[in-house]
Amino acid sequence: MKLLTRFGRTAPNAEGSTMKTHRGARRSKWIGLLTLGLAPLVVFGSPGVASAASTVCLQNADGSQSDIAGNWSTPDKTRSVGVQQANKTWQDWVWRGPTFQCPWNVPSCSYAWQESKTTGWQWSAGLNIKVPSPLNKALSELASLTPSYGRNGSTTTSFTFTTNLKPGQKAQPIQVVERRWTQGVYQGIYHSTGKSCLVSPTRPNGKAWQYTWSPNERWGSWTTNMKVSDYGSYNVWTP
Repeated sequence: MKLLTRFGRTAPNAEGSTMKTHRGARRSKWIGLLTLGLAPLVVFGSPGVASAASTVCLQNADGSQSDIAGNWSTPDKTRSVGVQQANKTWQDWVWRGPTFQCPWNVPSCSYAWQESKTTGWQWSAGLNIKVPSPLNKALSELASLTPSYGRNGSTTTSFTFTTNLKPGQKAQPIQVVERRWTQGVYQGIYHSTGKSCLVSPTRPNGKAWQYTWSPNERWGSWTTNMKVSDYGSYNVWTP
């Protein structure tokens, strides 16, 4: 009798879910989305707050009027928004400990490992980003726009809790990270008005433009395997 699935289980990308793509308005000038190369600060899934209808003077690294994703250096921030997720989660066993077997000649056993364990874990894959082709060279920066989803972290468990075993059954302490496939989009973008401006008195020759903020416009898409929870347990089975 197994309490949990087998070690190292790997789930499919979409758990059978149908992907639905949300796209904002198409524009021809995307290359400046990652202006200054700064990773935006985002709030995953929280309501957006629109600023007053006004303009702000911004500058792309190449001096163009390309659209700009809001980052920590701008008044408004581009967000990552989850729009779809799989119904089911799956488990990754990040650690398993020694095995204990209940003797055959006893009515039952009560077992606790009685030790504490900390396990570090991370995934280098599982994030997929789709954006207009001019941005393909900047996918690593767009990844920082996306929620981290606990792609790395650690789990600490004190195995002082017990599990009851029948004669001959085996038990093993394990640590589990539970994940869920999730899809989303980016929301919020700056558009140039076509009017030039002076970004700084110390940079009179800097080519900058006035921009307006579009808080509800959605663009691009991403999918990843989000961490839902992590915990310690016992794997119990009958040999």
